[in-house]
Amino acid sequence: MWSEWWNRFLASDPALRRLRTATRVTLAVALTLAIMLPVLSWWGQSLPLALIGAVVAINSSLGINDRDRRQQQITNLLMPLPTTFALLLSILTASWPLVHSALFLAVIFTATYIRRFGPRYFPLGMVAFMGYFFAMFLRPQLPQLPALVAAVVTGALAAFVMRFLVLRDDPEGVLERGRRTLRAQVHGLLHAVRDVAEHPDSAQRRRALHNRSVRLNETSLMLENTVGQLSTLDEAGRELLRHHILDVELAAENLLTPLMRLVDHPSGGDTVPRAISALLAVLQTDPQEVREATRLVAERIEQQGSVQIAMAVRRLGAGLADLANATGELGTHPTAMPPEPRAEAAPEAETGLRRPEVRMAIQVTCAAALAIIFGQLASPNRWYWAVITAFVVFISTNSRGELLVRAWQRTAGTMLGVVAGILVAAQISGNEPAEIAMILACVFLGFYFTGYSYAMMTFFITTLLGVLYGILGTFNVSVLETRLWETAIGAAAGVVAAVFVLPTRTRHLVRTNIQEFLLSLRDFLRGTGTEISEHGTVTGAQESMRALDDGLQQVINSAKPLTNYRLRSRRSQVHRSVAMLSGTAYYVRNLAVALSATVDMVDDDTRNRLAELLWALADAVESMTDEAQVSFDAAITSAQRTADALHDIAESLPDGPTSLHRSIRWLDRTKQVVEDLARELGAAAPEKQPVG
Repeated sequence: MWSEWWNRFLASDPALRRLRTATRVTLAVALTLAIMLPVLSWWGQSLPLALIGAVVAINSSLGINDRDRRQQQITNLLMPLPTTFALLLSILTASWPLVHSALFLAVIFTATYIRRFGPRYFPLGMVAFMGYFFAMFLRPQLPQLPALVAAVVTGALAAFVMRFLVLRDDPEGVLERGRRTLRAQVHGLLHAVRDVAEHPDSAQRRRALHNRSVRLNETSLMLENTVGQLSTLDEAGRELLRHHILDVELAAENLLTPLMRLVDHPSGGDTVPRAISALLAVLQTDPQEVREATRLVAERIEQQGSVQIAMAVRRLGAGLADLANATGELGTHPTAMPPEPRAEAAPEAETGLRRPEVRMAIQVTCAAALAIIFGQLASPNRWYWAVITAFVVFISTNSRGELLVRAWQRTAGTMLGVVAGILVAAQISGNEPAEIAMILACVFLGFYFTGYSYAMMTFFITTLLGVLYGILGTFNVSVLETRLWETAIGAAAGVVAAVFVLPTRTRHLVRTNIQEFLLSLRDFLRGTGTEISEHGTVTGAQESMRALDDGLQQVINSAKPLTNYRLRSRRSQVHRSVAMLSGTAYYVRNLAVALSATVDMVDDDTRNRLAELLWALADAVESMTDEAQVSFDAAITSAQRTADALHDIAESLPDGPTSLHRSIRWLDRTKQVVEDLARELGAAAPEKQPVG
């Protein structure tokens, strides 16, 4: 039981990233406060000035995303510069309210717009905004600026120490934790199947099974990206690790179909859960032991009269043995070699209002202007809470649907956090050690749940504010009530700006991402066909395949507002499209593995026919995009003709099932899902229903 819960915990947090990030943020804040509070006390300065150091520590721990470690370190050390500039600007203009507010809008626009220049400028813009905001919150005087700068520098250095010295994310460590997570994901997937077997009519458990499969793919993708950062391996070693990771993912996914057939078998009854539990018990053992255990379970079921289930269990055992073998190979580490530099092509840049950073900067500035106007009507002294809400709801959102969800989550989290803040502050007000401990606990929990639930993060941050107001001596219920009203105003301002100012419709974004996915699929099929035709091998599919997975994740993420937060009757079409795209990616991953073994064993004529089929499928996929060169019907007819020729070749082989048969099977399934997808997207005529 304990191991099952531990596996579920590992599976919920790939490579323990959320846990390590929350710990790193909390320790950076604690170190900043531990240094600055005594220093400020000795200096004769106000203790709350240390808060700006804590804010810089948080942003330095979370927001820096440069690809290279050295570039990350440089960005971390640059964080005090925009913060200090924004603090100075806010302090100098505080006496002129109109200028003060206008400059706040200018800071907001600039902080959002400069993201277009690269990943370094996102955190620099964030701390500039936070510097201006916290000068409004703390209302310091110009003589206090040196103390504020000291706190800012301390926060940046504390984050530097925690991120790059104490809790550094070495790719080797991430990979090792990721291996454990991937195995835990596999166990979670099979336990979810067992839950479905025990409750076959439960739609909730079937959805949980699907979510497990999606998380397995996300973890695998994360690990493969981490492999690219391993400086101790050459490209061959990194490719071998990627192959092991893909083997685990495919072995687990290939189990789902026979498992669900077993679950849905009409004569299964209680036999299926018991059989799955018995096989789960030996999953981590040697593959030979898995096969032996499978044989014993199948014989026992056959003696009970369930011959078909016994045969299914034998097939399942073979898949589990393959999975055990793949997870065992995942633990092997290729020979270390010096790294080889690899050039990366820069993406083509968009211009003008087509740039998402420009559009977002205009939207955020308009939302902030609305928040200032209506926030001052609610509270002339605390209107800036409305502005920060209008600003942060736009972070990491790409469509108005995502922003609507984020605005609602922030408002709901604030509402519950206000209640919790009142209760907590009333209990520990005046007890300084308890207040500091509660602040650190809220920081940890808030940022642990950041990637899981934005509402929960907002809940803990709002609870933290209740404690913080107690420390500042300004706590009362009306302050938190004002915070709630200002949050609602800021969220509403963000929604209005997202809907009426250069809006990006969620369905348009989903369609755009589907187009990108289809183009990646076309490139994979066409490139693999060309490689088979010209070189007689399949060696370059891995990168194209992961580009396909990246595209699938973008579609899934952009579709969440339509699939997770709408009435079931309004989301069925998007659900179907996402499910078909997921099935396409699944078949293509298996096709890549099968083809790599096939092309070395067939003659030139068969290789050419495989290439022709892949090219025809690529044309069929392209016909669903804006870059269509031929009609879908013509492309799929050509694909069917070549597929029939390949079937004739396979049937003429004297031996039993071969790698060619496996490749043809995956090609058939890929062709079928492409046809289904074309009908769903309107690129092909609906399938004719039989008359009568």
